[in-house]
Amino acid sequence: MAIQLLNISSEELLEKFGAGNHKPGSGSAAAFQGMIAAKLLVTVISLTNEEKRRASYSKYLPKLLKFDKEIQSRIFPELTRLFNLDSVQFDKTIKLRKKRDLEEDLYKKNLLGRQALDELKVAIDIPLEIAGLNIKLVKFSEYVFDNGFQSARGDSHVALSGAISGLAGCLSIIQLNLLSFGGDEANWMKETISQTNDIKAVYQMLHLKANSKIEILEKEVDENVLLYNDVNKLLNEVKLNSKLSNDDVESYASRFQRLIWKHRKTIWKKNTPKDYVGVLKPAKVFKKALGYEFFNDVEFKETNEIAGLIDQPNKLVLISKDYPKPTQNFTAAHELGHAILHEQDILHRDKPIDGSSVNKRNKIEFHADKFAAFFLMPGELVKRVFEELFGTNKFILDDDSAFYLTKGKKSQNELRRNCKDLNGLAIKLASTDYYFDKPISTISEIFNVSVGAMAIRLLELDLLEF
Repeated sequence: MAIQLLNISSEELLEKFGAGNHKPGSGSAAAFQGMIAAKLLVTVISLTNEEKRRASYSKYLPKLLKFDKEIQSRIFPELTRLFNLDSVQFDKTIKLRKKRDLEEDLYKKNLLGRQALDELKVAIDIPLEIAGLNIKLVKFSEYVFDNGFQSARGDSHVALSGAISGLAGCLSIIQLNLLSFGGDEANWMKETISQTNDIKAVYQMLHLKANSKIEILEKEVDENVLLYNDVNKLLNEVKLNSKLSNDDVESYASRFQRLIWKHRKTIWKKNTPKDYVGVLKPAKVFKKALGYEFFNDVEFKETNEIAGLIDQPNKLVLISKDYPKPTQNFTAAHELGHAILHEQDILHRDKPIDGSSVNKRNKIEFHADKFAAFFLMPGELVKRVFEELFGTNKFILDDDSAFYLTKGKKSQNELRRNCKDLNGLAIKLASTDYYFDKPISTISEIFNVSVGAMAIRLLELDLLEF
């Protein structure tokens, strides 16, 4: 009978739990809660270990996979055994009690009662074992909740709550069964009560931790609401402005940047950016601040060149994988400009652009281009990084700067001939990876834009003199 319980349908199993019999009983139920918790944890760990997430969770995966192995090789099989054993063992006690109640011979009646208590002692050991396994699962659940796949924390917390519930059930079962024993079992009862009290102390601590996890989720929801309120407030204001100027576009881009920085801990749950450059990520912003689905590895089948597509009504952005990363990034920021600045009721397709052209297109596309430039290359931040790289707030081409810029290989006049004009110098500075006797990251790489886009921004900010 007991072995068959786990081979029947869920509906049939629930019918048996609700049939008013002791098979399966509360001990089996406590074990079953642990079994469900174990399977949920295995699911979350499996999701965390999917190829697309391994890099993000690499720090935690070794421990998570160790948990997975212990759950599948030891904890779940043990809980399965105890699930079956509880029904069998407690059934022995019940049958002896029934015989006792029917027996008229007082000597035999007493003997059957003592035998029933002996079997009940064994039955009490079972929830003690189940409790120990559930405690282990609770501790695993805490770690999985904190460090496993964050979008599956619902499963992690159900596992946590289920294991705690199973643990609480075990405490109740043990206490109830102890009521059947008298003073002649005082020493055994004392030892059992001591074990039970230890479990109870752990249960009370774990119960508080389970509540704290709920509070974590509540806090995140509250933080998300604050983020969305700020975003919607800005969007509502922007959409009312039907006569956008360049200054307006730059102002909105700057305000949106500050908003993202303010809410960075909400947007980046882990690995929160420590500097302003780190938050200038259109893909992350689309998904976490604007609620868009965002894909940057798309292969468009159309005959004409398409670098990006935005579907505002359905909140979808697609970026072609067929262009260099800086072009993809600028295209994503361009689509972000559309999402912030414009109302578009139909699919909107954009041809490739990396921000290196200053030619005006139609007003909507021009504003989206400008937004992308302002968002990816904030003026004050570019100035600060520029000064850190080149040691000046304005690069003036002279003998010293030419020497530092060319590793001493070219004079000022030679560099002038190579660059030809201010634009050529801007391109040189945007792409240089060595200055003042040391290697540096190119400023275009720091901001993840093309050399041409950065050159234009340096010119706009008046950071060099030819």
